[in-house]
Amino acid sequence: MVIARYGFKIKFMKSIATILKGAAPALALFAMTQCTTTAGVSAADEKTFIVGPQTADCTGVAPMKCLQVKEKASEDWTNFYTNIEGFTYEPGYEYVLKVKTEKIANPPADGSSIKYTLVKQVSKTKKEGIAANEKTLIIGAETLDCSAGAGRMKCMQVKENASDNWTNFYSNIEGFTYEPGYEYVLKVKTEKIANPPADASSIKYTLVEQVSKTKK
Repeated sequence: MVIARYGFKIKFMKSIATILKGAAPALALFAMTQCTTTAGVSAADEKTFIVGPQTADCTGVAPMKCLQVKEKASEDWTNFYTNIEGFTYEPGYEYVLKVKTEKIANPPADGSSIKYTLVKQVSKTKKEGIAANEKTLIIGAETLDCSAGAGRMKCMQVKENASDNWTNFYSNIEGFTYEPGYEYVLKVKTEKIANPPADASSIKYTLVEQVSKTKK
């Protein structure tokens, strides 16, 4: 009687083992499918952004500063009108970021319909030298009579390279005080003006550094 029971127990255990052995591949396939599906959904909600080393003037609800963003190195910079949660921007650095995008169910009328959250800061690279929105100007030692939309005026004489010809400069450079009789080398920041007056420059110039001032 004992032997019969023992034999039955062995057969029962073998049956269970056979069932589990057959079920294992199915369970593994199910687990892999679930993981793949989850990863696919996650990846679809992520983007890689390149963030430029300077902000630019832009207009949303009101005039503001926009990050300069693109998804591929070969693309042009575009204004980014919202923020990236968890990301702290420092001018002068170019960033590569992985961000998660989420649709906002009921966004404000003046707000973005997408929420951006930092997943990973891939890189942060210091940009040396003259930035994309900076240039060097040589300012001549005298001004000349010139005509602009507003009428007759005195124009500074400006060029970007020593070998260039002097050209009339119809705007002003914020933070720079011109003194006749001196030639200057300046580093200036250029910013596009969103809605300039018809008779004014579409670019705002701001002094970054007075490199030299030479008596002529």
